[in-house]
Amino acid sequence: MAALKKRKAVKSPSPSSSEGEEEEEAVNGIEGASGSEELDSDISTDSEDELNTSSDSEHSSQPSQEVVNVDFEYFDPKPDDFHGIKALLRTYLDDEVWDISAFTDLVLAQTTVGTVVKAGEDDSPIGLLTALNLGRYQKSSCMTEVHKYLRVKSAHKAESALLEDFWDKQANETALLISERLINVPLELAPPLYQGLFEEVMWATEDEPTQELRDSFKIKNYLYLTKVFEEVLKDNKGENKEQSKTQSEGSEITGELIYIKPEDEILHQLSSWSFSFPVTGESTAARQTKGLQQLRLVMAVEAKHIDKFQTQLKNLVE
Repeated sequence: MAALKKRKAVKSPSPSSSEGEEEEEAVNGIEGASGSEELDSDISTDSEDELNTSSDSEHSSQPSQEVVNVDFEYFDPKPDDFHGIKALLRTYLDDEVWDISAFTDLVLAQTTVGTVVKAGEDDSPIGLLTALNLGRYQKSSCMTEVHKYLRVKSAHKAESALLEDFWDKQANETALLISERLINVPLELAPPLYQGLFEEVMWATEDEPTQELRDSFKIKNYLYLTKVFEEVLKDNKGENKEQSKTQSEGSEITGELIYIKPEDEILHQLSSWSFSFPVTGESTAARQTKGLQQLRLVMAVEAKHIDKFQTQLKNLVE
Protein backbone atom coordinates (compact mmCIF):
# COMPACT_ATOMS: atom_id res chain seq x y z
CA MET A 1 0.00 0.00 0.00
CA ALA A 2 2.36 2.64 -1.27
CA ALA A 3 -0.03 5.46 -0.39
CA LEU A 4 0.44 4.75 3.33
CA LYS A 5 4.22 4.45 3.53
CA LYS A 6 4.28 7.18 6.15
CA ARG A 7 7.22 7.22 8.54
CA LYS A 8 6.46 7.81 12.18
CA ALA A 9 9.37 8.52 14.54
CA VAL A 10 8.78 7.49 18.13
CA LYS A 11 10.81 6.47 21.15
CA SER A 12 10.13 2.91 22.15
CA PRO A 13 11.80 -0.18 23.57
CA SER A 14 12.59 -2.97 21.17
CA PRO A 15 9.10 -4.39 20.35
CA SER A 16 9.81 -8.07 20.71
CA SER A 17 8.00 -9.12 23.88
CA SER A 18 6.16 -12.43 24.13
CA GLU A 19 2.36 -12.71 24.39
CA GLY A 20 2.45 -13.30 28.12
CA GLU A 21 4.71 -10.29 28.66
CA GLU A 22 2.46 -8.16 26.47
CA GLU A 23 -0.63 -9.04 28.51
CA GLU A 24 1.17 -8.41 31.81
CA GLU A 25 2.35 -5.08 30.43
CA ALA A 26 -1.21 -4.35 29.34
CA VAL A 27 -2.47 -4.95 32.86
CA ASN A 28 0.19 -2.72 34.35
CA GLY A 29 -0.52 0.01 31.82
CA ILE A 30 -4.29 0.12 31.97
CA GLU A 31 -5.20 -0.84 35.52
CA GLY A 32 -7.27 1.95 37.00
CA ALA A 33 -7.26 3.93 33.77
CA SER A 34 -9.98 4.50 31.19
CA GLY A 35 -9.64 3.18 27.67
CA SER A 36 -9.65 6.68 26.28
CA GLU A 37 -6.30 7.71 27.70
CA GLU A 38 -3.65 8.60 25.15
CA LEU A 39 -0.61 6.34 25.04
CA ASP A 40 2.65 8.23 25.50
CA SER A 41 5.06 7.42 22.68
CA ASP A 42 8.10 8.22 24.83
CA ILE A 43 8.76 4.87 26.47
CA SER A 44 12.05 4.12 28.19
CA THR A 45 13.52 0.79 29.22
CA ASP A 46 13.41 1.58 32.94
CA SER A 47 12.43 -1.35 35.12
CA GLU A 48 9.30 -1.14 37.27
CA ASP A 49 11.47 -0.78 40.38
CA GLU A 50 13.21 2.24 38.89
CA LEU A 51 9.90 3.84 38.02
CA ASN A 52 8.68 3.38 41.60
CA THR A 53 11.84 4.79 43.20
CA SER A 54 10.99 7.18 46.04
CA SER A 55 11.83 10.85 45.86
CA ASP A 56 14.50 10.38 48.54
CA SER A 57 16.49 8.14 46.23
CA GLU A 58 16.01 10.17 43.08
CA HIS A 59 19.20 12.08 43.80
CA SER A 60 21.24 8.94 44.36
CA SER A 61 23.49 7.48 41.71
CA GLN A 62 21.44 5.50 39.16
CA PRO A 63 22.11 4.17 35.68
CA SER A 64 21.04 6.64 33.03
CA GLN A 65 17.85 5.91 31.12
CA GLU A 66 18.24 4.05 27.88
CA VAL A 67 15.99 5.32 25.11
CA VAL A 68 15.81 3.57 21.77
CA ASN A 69 14.63 5.57 18.76
CA VAL A 70 12.42 3.55 16.43
CA ASP A 71 10.92 4.67 13.11
CA PHE A 72 7.75 2.66 12.47
CA GLU A 73 6.64 2.18 8.88
CA TYR A 74 3.64 0.60 7.13
CA PHE A 75 3.99 -2.04 4.42
CA ASP A 76 1.89 -4.35 2.28
CA PRO A 77 1.91 -7.96 3.54
CA LYS A 78 4.54 -10.12 1.84
CA PRO A 79 5.65 -13.79 2.11
CA ASP A 80 8.66 -12.90 4.27
CA ASP A 81 6.24 -11.68 6.95
CA PHE A 82 4.78 -15.15 7.47
CA HIS A 83 6.42 -16.02 10.78
CA GLY A 84 5.96 -12.54 12.24
CA ILE A 85 2.26 -12.38 11.37
CA LYS A 86 1.73 -15.93 12.61
CA ALA A 87 3.29 -14.91 15.92
CA LEU A 88 0.92 -11.92 16.19
CA LEU A 89 -2.04 -14.26 15.59
CA ARG A 90 -0.76 -16.97 17.95
CA THR A 91 -3.51 -16.48 20.54
CA TYR A 92 -6.21 -15.25 18.15
CA LEU A 93 -8.35 -18.28 19.07
CA ASP A 94 -6.82 -18.76 22.53
CA ASP A 95 -5.47 -22.31 22.90
CA GLU A 96 -7.58 -23.82 20.12
CA VAL A 97 -5.83 -26.22 17.77
CA TRP A 98 -6.53 -24.78 14.33
CA ASP A 99 -4.86 -24.07 11.00
CA ILE A 100 -3.25 -20.77 11.92
CA SER A 101 -0.72 -21.19 9.10
CA ALA A 102 -3.49 -21.24 6.48
CA PHE A 103 -5.09 -18.22 8.14
CA THR A 104 -1.77 -16.38 7.94
CA ASP A 105 -1.56 -17.30 4.26
CA LEU A 106 -4.96 -15.68 3.66
CA VAL A 107 -3.68 -12.45 5.19
CA LEU A 108 -0.51 -12.55 3.10
CA ALA A 109 -2.35 -13.34 -0.13
CA GLN A 110 -4.54 -10.24 0.15
CA THR A 111 -1.95 -7.62 -0.73
CA THR A 112 -4.32 -4.91 -1.98
CA VAL A 113 -6.09 -4.56 1.38
CA GLY A 114 -4.13 -4.89 4.61
CA THR A 115 -1.08 -3.42 6.33
CA VAL A 116 1.74 -4.61 8.56
CA VAL A 117 3.68 -2.32 10.90
CA LYS A 118 7.45 -2.78 11.10
CA ALA A 119 10.47 -0.87 12.33
CA GLY A 120 12.07 -1.47 8.94
CA GLU A 121 11.31 -3.30 5.72
CA ASP A 122 13.39 -6.33 6.68
CA ASP A 123 12.22 -6.45 10.30
CA SER A 124 9.52 -8.67 11.75
CA PRO A 125 5.94 -7.30 11.86
CA ILE A 126 4.87 -5.79 15.17
CA GLY A 127 1.36 -4.85 14.05
CA LEU A 128 -1.29 -6.03 11.61
CA LEU A 129 -4.56 -4.58 10.33
CA THR A 130 -6.63 -6.20 7.59
CA ALA A 131 -10.18 -7.24 6.66
CA LEU A 132 -11.17 -10.61 5.14
CA ASN A 133 -14.53 -10.99 3.41
CA LEU A 134 -16.46 -13.89 4.96
CA GLY A 135 -18.14 -14.90 1.72
CA ARG A 136 -14.87 -14.94 -0.20
CA TYR A 137 -13.06 -17.11 2.33
CA GLN A 138 -15.82 -19.01 4.13
CA LYS A 139 -14.92 -22.30 2.41
CA SER A 140 -11.34 -22.10 3.66
CA SER A 141 -10.72 -24.61 6.44
CA CYS A 142 -9.15 -21.99 8.70
CA MET A 143 -12.11 -19.61 8.32
CA THR A 144 -14.44 -22.52 9.06
CA GLU A 145 -12.51 -23.05 12.29
CA VAL A 146 -12.86 -19.37 13.22
CA HIS A 147 -16.60 -19.70 12.60
CA LYS A 148 -16.81 -22.83 14.77
CA TYR A 149 -14.91 -21.13 17.59
CA LEU A 150 -17.23 -18.12 17.60
CA ARG A 151 -20.34 -20.28 17.23
CA VAL A 152 -19.41 -22.31 20.31
CA LYS A 153 -18.60 -19.19 22.33
CA SER A 154 -21.88 -17.51 21.35
CA ALA A 155 -24.00 -20.51 22.33
CA HIS A 156 -26.99 -19.60 24.53
CA LYS A 157 -26.52 -15.90 23.78
CA ALA A 158 -29.05 -13.75 21.95
CA GLU A 159 -26.31 -12.65 19.56
CA SER A 160 -25.78 -16.21 18.33
CA ALA A 161 -28.45 -15.87 15.65
CA LEU A 162 -26.98 -12.55 14.49
CA LEU A 163 -23.54 -14.12 14.24
CA GLU A 164 -24.88 -17.01 12.18
CA ASP A 165 -26.67 -14.56 9.91
CA PHE A 166 -23.32 -12.91 9.17
CA TRP A 167 -21.78 -16.24 8.18
CA ASP A 168 -24.79 -17.18 6.06
CA LYS A 169 -27.05 -14.56 4.49
CA GLN A 170 -24.73 -11.56 4.92
CA ALA A 171 -21.39 -13.28 4.35
CA ASN A 172 -20.69 -11.56 1.03
CA GLU A 173 -21.01 -8.10 2.56
CA THR A 174 -19.34 -8.83 5.91
CA ALA A 175 -15.60 -8.71 6.63
CA LEU A 176 -13.63 -10.11 9.53
CA LEU A 177 -11.63 -7.18 10.90
CA ILE A 178 -8.24 -8.35 12.22
CA SER A 179 -6.25 -5.94 14.37
CA GLU A 180 -3.23 -7.26 16.26
CA ARG A 181 -0.18 -5.40 17.54
CA LEU A 182 2.33 -5.49 20.36
CA ILE A 183 1.23 -3.58 23.43
CA ASN A 184 4.14 -1.11 23.25
CA VAL A 185 3.29 0.09 19.75
CA PRO A 186 2.20 3.74 20.18
CA LEU A 187 -1.48 4.59 19.72
CA GLU A 188 -0.44 7.44 17.41
CA LEU A 189 0.09 4.88 14.67
CA ALA A 190 -3.54 3.72 14.76
CA PRO A 191 -5.35 6.57 12.92
CA PRO A 192 -3.30 6.33 9.70
CA LEU A 193 -3.49 2.53 9.89
CA TYR A 194 -7.29 2.52 9.95
CA GLN A 195 -7.53 5.33 7.42
CA GLY A 196 -5.33 3.35 5.06
CA LEU A 197 -7.37 0.18 5.50
CA PHE A 198 -10.72 1.77 4.79
CA GLU A 199 -9.30 3.71 1.84
CA GLU A 200 -7.94 0.47 0.40
CA VAL A 201 -11.33 -1.18 0.83
CA MET A 202 -12.93 1.68 -1.10
CA TRP A 203 -10.28 1.56 -3.85
CA ALA A 204 -10.66 -2.22 -4.15
CA THR A 205 -14.33 -1.83 -5.11
CA GLU A 206 -13.09 -0.12 -8.27
CA ASP A 207 -9.56 -1.41 -8.90
CA GLU A 208 -9.76 -5.18 -8.43
CA PRO A 209 -9.44 -7.07 -11.75
CA THR A 210 -12.76 -8.99 -11.60
CA GLN A 211 -16.31 -8.01 -10.68
CA GLU A 212 -16.42 -10.79 -8.10
CA LEU A 213 -13.40 -9.36 -6.28
CA ARG A 214 -14.71 -5.81 -6.53
CA ASP A 215 -18.02 -6.90 -5.02
CA SER A 216 -16.25 -8.69 -2.15
CA PHE A 217 -15.01 -5.33 -0.89
CA LYS A 218 -18.46 -3.71 -0.87
CA ILE A 219 -18.56 -4.25 2.87
CA LYS A 220 -21.56 -3.29 4.98
CA ASN A 221 -20.53 -4.88 8.27
CA TYR A 222 -17.29 -5.61 10.13
CA LEU A 223 -17.04 -8.51 12.56
CA TYR A 224 -14.30 -8.00 15.13
CA LEU A 225 -12.74 -10.31 17.74
CA THR A 226 -10.49 -8.61 20.30
CA LYS A 227 -9.07 -8.88 23.82
CA VAL A 228 -10.24 -6.88 26.83
CA PHE A 229 -10.09 -7.08 30.61
CA GLU A 230 -12.90 -6.94 33.14
CA GLU A 231 -12.61 -5.87 36.75
CA VAL A 232 -13.01 -8.57 39.39
CA LEU A 233 -14.70 -7.55 42.64
CA LYS A 234 -14.28 -9.02 46.12
CA ASP A 235 -17.13 -10.14 48.30
CA ASN A 236 -17.41 -9.33 51.99
CA LYS A 237 -15.22 -12.31 52.85
CA GLY A 238 -12.42 -10.99 50.66
CA GLU A 239 -12.80 -13.75 48.08
CA ASN A 240 -12.47 -12.83 44.41
CA LYS A 241 -15.48 -13.13 42.21
CA GLU A 242 -16.41 -11.86 38.76
CA GLN A 243 -18.24 -8.59 38.57
CA SER A 244 -21.97 -9.37 38.69
CA LYS A 245 -23.77 -9.84 35.43
CA THR A 246 -27.49 -9.76 34.76
CA GLN A 247 -29.24 -11.58 31.99
CA SER A 248 -32.48 -10.64 30.31
CA GLU A 249 -33.96 -12.83 27.60
CA GLY A 250 -30.57 -14.38 26.96
CA SER A 251 -28.75 -11.07 26.56
CA GLU A 252 -25.68 -10.71 28.77
CA ILE A 253 -24.77 -7.38 30.33
CA THR A 254 -21.13 -7.33 31.44
CA GLY A 255 -19.46 -5.10 33.98
CA GLU A 256 -17.05 -2.29 33.14
CA LEU A 257 -14.46 -3.31 30.56
CA ILE A 258 -10.83 -2.21 30.31
CA TYR A 259 -9.71 -1.94 26.68
CA ILE A 260 -6.16 -3.00 25.76
CA LYS A 261 -6.35 -1.17 22.44
CA PRO A 262 -8.05 2.18 23.17
CA GLU A 263 -9.74 2.33 19.78
CA ASP A 264 -11.68 -0.82 20.69
CA GLU A 265 -13.79 1.22 23.10
CA ILE A 266 -14.88 3.47 20.22
CA LEU A 267 -15.73 0.48 18.05
CA HIS A 268 -17.66 -1.08 20.92
CA GLN A 269 -19.71 2.07 21.44
CA LEU A 270 -20.54 2.15 17.73
CA SER A 271 -21.30 -1.57 17.46
CA SER A 272 -24.77 -2.82 16.59
CA TRP A 273 -24.32 -5.89 18.81
CA SER A 274 -21.61 -7.56 20.86
CA PHE A 275 -20.92 -10.31 23.36
CA SER A 276 -17.99 -11.35 25.53
CA PHE A 277 -16.69 -14.55 27.08
CA PRO A 278 -13.83 -15.44 29.44
CA VAL A 279 -10.49 -16.74 28.18
CA THR A 280 -10.03 -20.40 29.07
CA GLY A 281 -6.61 -21.23 27.62
CA GLU A 282 -3.77 -21.61 30.10
CA SER A 283 -1.17 -20.04 27.82
CA THR A 284 -3.28 -16.93 27.20
CA ALA A 285 -3.19 -15.60 30.77
CA ALA A 286 -6.74 -16.63 31.60
CA ARG A 287 -5.84 -16.22 35.26
CA GLN A 288 -7.11 -13.23 37.20
CA THR A 289 -4.28 -10.72 37.42
CA LYS A 290 -4.28 -7.74 39.75
CA GLY A 291 -8.06 -7.64 39.98
CA LEU A 292 -8.61 -8.07 36.24
CA GLN A 293 -9.81 -11.03 34.22
CA GLN A 294 -9.14 -11.36 30.53
CA LEU A 295 -12.12 -11.70 28.17
CA ARG A 296 -12.66 -11.97 24.46
CA LEU A 297 -15.03 -9.40 22.98
CA VAL A 298 -16.90 -9.99 19.72
CA MET A 299 -18.64 -7.06 18.08
CA ALA A 300 -20.36 -6.08 14.85
CA VAL A 301 -19.83 -2.59 13.45
CA GLU A 302 -21.74 -1.27 10.46
CA ALA A 303 -19.59 0.27 7.75
CA LYS A 304 -21.75 3.40 7.80
CA HIS A 305 -20.18 4.26 11.20
CA ILE A 306 -16.57 4.10 9.96
CA ASP A 307 -16.27 7.84 9.32
CA LYS A 308 -17.47 8.57 12.85
CA PHE A 309 -15.02 5.99 14.21
CA GLN A 310 -12.07 7.56 12.41
CA THR A 311 -13.00 11.05 13.62
CA GLN A 312 -13.26 9.90 17.23
CA LEU A 313 -9.99 7.96 16.95
CA LYS A 314 -8.13 11.04 15.67
CA ASN A 315 -9.60 13.09 18.51
CA LEU A 316 -8.48 10.45 20.99
CA VAL A 317 -4.89 10.64 19.78
CA GLU A 318 -4.82 14.44 19.56
